[in-house]
Amino acid sequence: MTTTTAIELPIDFNTMDETGLPWTFLDQAVDPARVVPGAHLVAGSGTVRAVVVVVDVTDDGIVHVCDVPGSVEDNAHLLDDRSVFVPASEHLPDLLPAPPETCGTGRDETAQ
Repeated sequence: MTTTTAIELPIDFNTMDETGLPWTFLDQAVDPARVVPGAHLVAGSGTVRAVVVVVDVTDDGIVHVCDVPGSVEDNAHLLDDRSVFVPASEHLPDLLPAPPETCGTGRDETAQ
């Protein structure tokens, strides 16, 4: 079953910056007051939609998000009770991409 869910945060999921996360501008949100770290929102553009977790909002109004695996329908329970706020720190580590290596070869140099 596919339903059309309104987009709360317009975003192109292909726009990633040095964080490795998609980003958009806070003023693009339908309700900017709802865009806070840890909030679950429906984000996307055109026919592409996903439930996302807001990772952060910078002082410049840039919003970084992490998409929740699965369809909007599969994750609707995350959107049902908007009064429940789960801090991002409780669920983001499992969803965020691994940080890029800053130096070295990425191999275990001590292995023989």
